[in-house]
Amino acid sequence: MLRFFAFNLLFLLALPGISFSQEIQVLLMLKRSEQSDTSGCNFVEQLSALVYDEVLANRVKLWDSQKKDIQITGSTLQSIEKASGVNFRDQETIFIYEMWENSKREVISKTIGFSFVQRGNTAEEVSFGYVDFSDLRETFMKTRVNTNASGLYSATFTTYMLSKNFAFNIVQFGGKPVRSTGESDDIFKSFVGTLLFNQTLLGYYPPDKYVSYIIDHLTEGSDTKTENSGKLLRKIEDYLMQNQEVFFNMGGDKVVSHIQKNKFKVTRIELREIWRKVEGAITYDPRSMVIYVNDTALNEMNGKAIMDFEVNLDDKSLTEFLKEKQYNFIITQINSQTIPRKDSFLYYRALMTAEWNKVIQFVVNY
Repeated sequence: MLRFFAFNLLFLLALPGISFSQEIQVLLMLKRSEQSDTSGCNFVEQLSALVYDEVLANRVKLWDSQKKDIQITGSTLQSIEKASGVNFRDQETIFIYEMWENSKREVISKTIGFSFVQRGNTAEEVSFGYVDFSDLRETFMKTRVNTNASGLYSATFTTYMLSKNFAFNIVQFGGKPVRSTGESDDIFKSFVGTLLFNQTLLGYYPPDKYVSYIIDHLTEGSDTKTENSGKLLRKIEDYLMQNQEVFFNMGGDKVVSHIQKNKFKVTRIELREIWRKVEGAITYDPRSMVIYVNDTALNEMNGKAIMDFEVNLDDKSLTEFLKEKQYNFIITQINSQTIPRKDSFLYYRALMTAEWNKVIQFVVNY
């Protein structure tokens, strides 16, 4: 192993002008077909869609090449799509131009820009052009990635770029072509090794998931959690019956008239929460709740409204009861991924026991 590392270190140092302590030009190639669920999304798909929308909205400039001689407008881009038979959003390959520096504690990367290349209906490569990273910087910082159940809810495009949380091959390093996947792997192992990218900028934030679930009368069983689920629905129903003004302020008039005010039933509630994993333990932060009366939704309640809702269960506030999770529920969504009812328990088990970047893998292999 030492001989292998020494060989690759000599290989890197032998490249003209290459040293670990200076910035090195790097060209990365990302393929749509090579992205993994463990990264939380297909970054090629997400990036292509974002850039396409920004170009059409005239918020980002698309150029013919890195030289930026000719700007490609949104209408011209659509003409290229029509002529080639290829949709920009269906991009298979993206090239990312970067500068890397090994500080011995982390690898610091600076993104320069992106090139988009696709094969058209004549099997010839279609160059859709080049976008400067500086044009996308602000959008990247404020735009969350639509992650699946294995991803992190709060991850932005900036997070992905800084952490390099996507599959890629190095195709140029220090201005020299890299001719094979094996050579790319060797360079990565030698230059990056076990170091992480941009840890100083990224900092540490507990991994989080956006989880939606329902509590209804269809859950079966006689255990305590099932009983608590039914108790919650009854307590909310009793409270709304006894507080008609609250009920109608929440949109109860959409469900029943004042004449029928004592003839309704809470059929289910929907919760949306942020789940965080802190030192191996999961915490729960209720963000919104929708109460369904006679299968019709009342107005959505935010986190503060849930805290202020005067329903107590076993001497606990509603928020405290929800955080303890001593009731049955059916997960319907994790981040941007819809969860079929039949798979709800497996996804819940994955969240409880699996690594959070391998939730889908746990369910598939269960």
